[in-house]
Amino acid sequence: MSKPAPLIVLAGGSGFVGRHLAARLTAGGYRIRILTRDSARVRNLRVLPTLEILAHPAIYHPGLIAQAVSGAQILINLVGALHEGRGHDRQFEWTHVGITRNLLAAAAGSGIRHYIQVSALGTDAPQPTSRYLASKARAEALVQSSALDWALVRPSVIYGPDDDFLMRFVELLRFAPGVFPLTCPDSKFAPVDIDDVVKALLTLIDQPSQNRITYRLDGPETWTLRETVNAVANLIQAPRLIVGLPDWISWLMGALLERLPHPPFTLDNYRTLKAQEVLCSYGQVARTHGFEALGIVPHLFLNRASMYLRGSRPVGPGTEGVVAPGTTGLA
Repeated sequence: MSKPAPLIVLAGGSGFVGRHLAARLTAGGYRIRILTRDSARVRNLRVLPTLEILAHPAIYHPGLIAQAVSGAQILINLVGALHEGRGHDRQFEWTHVGITRNLLAAAAGSGIRHYIQVSALGTDAPQPTSRYLASKARAEALVQSSALDWALVRPSVIYGPDDDFLMRFVELLRFAPGVFPLTCPDSKFAPVDIDDVVKALLTLIDQPSQNRITYRLDGPETWTLRETVNAVANLIQAPRLIVGLPDWISWLMGALLERLPHPPFTLDNYRTLKAQEVLCSYGQVARTHGFEALGIVPHLFLNRASMYLRGSRPVGPGTEGVVAPGTTGLA
């Protein structure tokens, strides 16, 4: 009788990274169990074979979580929130710290040895002013102090098909009347392709001996936010005059917009962007354990973004004049 395929639990598996990872894992013969608080987000995943979905608003509370991870060999924590929303000052604390604490306890009680946590770039900054990054850092500390064989992954901004990064700018640019005001235009980051992040996670799953290591996953190029938005505008053939807002106006926009029920930009988003800018100023030196350590060559942003945004263009030639930052576009 053949040995059953390993069971991997994806906490927060209905999110962007989780959906792509689940598809690759099922194709590789793994059994997958997705934990999510929102059953509406997993409708498209139900077609995947060897996939089980546990959806409940309280799935991460101690009473349910121990049973939810029972029988698994590997637990991957993908749970995260980008902003708290109006009147939810402790959402980061519960989502990042509280859920991590409960997952670690459930893993230890269920005999799970291999634990992977997807965190965020910037958590190692001294006393981060961003509540998002500070809560992610506290969650990392819980993982690092556990007795499990753990791996921490700190990706930069992740992009890909159906993401909340490229596609958000596509929507905003389409409605911009020729001029596009941009907060934090000079913020720097190294965008990373979803396929590269998934490859890194698959490597950590297949090689559990690489444990108690933190991996920084950022793309091979540094882009400013202005350069990124300009590239997206050209790729979808919607050129706009991008007007960078001064730093104090960007701060004010965050303070005002976060009062909305579903804010597109918050003051904490502003602080997180500024932290990313500081990190990128270190350049390649800070990339100690990353794609190189996992034997992965990350994709160039423009090549992949062009492919992902192909369906967002009008009919006709699409990418003339679009070049990576620091290049001329000449052969």
